[in-house]
Amino acid sequence: MEKYLVASSGDTLDSKVSGRFGHSAYFLVVDPQTMEFEALSGIDPEDSGLNVGKFFNRGIKKVLAGNIGPSTFNEISSAGFEIYLCRNLKVSEAVKKVNNNEINPLEKPTLENSIHTASKEKFSLRGVNRGAGRGMRGRGFGRRNKF
Repeated sequence: MEKYLVASSGDTLDSKVSGRFGHSAYFLVVDPQTMEFEALSGIDPEDSGLNVGKFFNRGIKKVLAGNIGPSTFNEISSAGFEIYLCRNLKVSEAVKKVNNNEINPLEKPTLENSIHTASKEKFSLRGVNRGAGRGMRGRGFGRRNKF
């Protein structure tokens, strides 16, 4: 019996497919024939990353997501899973479309870099002492009001 792993924003079939596979709130393991599913908690914000190995022995053959970075794409595809891009769809719609061969498997990741790599590059370009931004009217973090 073939099952699908769907990165989801919620724990039901009416939830949207998550836009970030590795940071998904939930993962649904769905039987595309019966639409029975099991909801698994997604990534823990305190965790350093997603352990995709926990999904390998659940009968999963296909992975559905809104975006997927290169390291996760390589790990999942090298394990023999097909990966499908299912942006802006409910989980139930995405499962049906993949099951009906309306969506082709991805041949490469949808992101060039992992989101973590992009974030580090973005923040490294910022000035160190530029204040707290618009909300604080440019005041530095070290300033204090004197009473």
